[in-house]
Amino acid sequence: MNSMPAKQRLSLLLLLLSILLSACAVDDRATPTAQPSATAQPTPDPCAPENISGEVEKMHKIMREFDDETVLAQYTPREQLNPNISNLQRIRREAEDQPVPSCLVTLKGHQLAHMNTVIKTFLGLRGGVDVDEINQDIMLARQQHDAYILERANLLGLTVPAIPTGDAGQGTSVLVFNPGPDTVALFSRPDENAPNLGFLDIGETAIAVGRDEAGTWIQVTLPDQPKLIVWLRTEAVQMSASPDSLPVGTPDGE
Repeated sequence: MNSMPAKQRLSLLLLLLSILLSACAVDDRATPTAQPSATAQPTPDPCAPENISGEVEKMHKIMREFDDETVLAQYTPREQLNPNISNLQRIRREAEDQPVPSCLVTLKGHQLAHMNTVIKTFLGLRGGVDVDEINQDIMLARQQHDAYILERANLLGLTVPAIPTGDAGQGTSVLVFNPGPDTVALFSRPDENAPNLGFLDIGETAIAVGRDEAGTWIQVTLPDQPKLIVWLRTEAVQMSASPDSLPVGTPDGE
């Protein structure tokens, strides 16, 4: 058997060693070192105090759009109501499809109940339903809207005072509702020359806490500003009870 010269054997060994080292390098690249996985972040609780106001606002944005469309429909001739009703139905579907956390289920129930009653009212108006039935639906829609406002205030941690009243019942809040067509000015005293402190928007609700001697002015608090006591003209709003059931308040609101 012929023996290979020593120089050639050394060259061959070096070549084989180079091939083996190259293969090892390829294998190292083909199998990257596993990296430690990132720590999963906990999902924020939408019902936590720091998050719930944002969740409520998502719903209230839809409610305000519905209220605005309701006002437009109120001043639309009966035979021209179809587009308004379609818009109301579209907004209701958006509200139905909006996912909410468990803490907002009751609020959403009040919202959808109000929307369904309003749509039913306009469908009945367009179809010539009896006036008494229409009026009953209107009152029901207002009560449902009030329930929505009160539940919203409760979720946001706002204090809604319970006022003992005569025909409204002991311990029941007297609700003040602005049916439109205009916003209602709020004053610091029962005097139109007093400082204006804002407005009660169309479709919005306040809580009555007092009246003047004559009953021509009502003292109210707003659900989103429970510490602010303001005055408005009685004739500009609708109430869930007679003004006479309210105590006489001091002009400066104290």
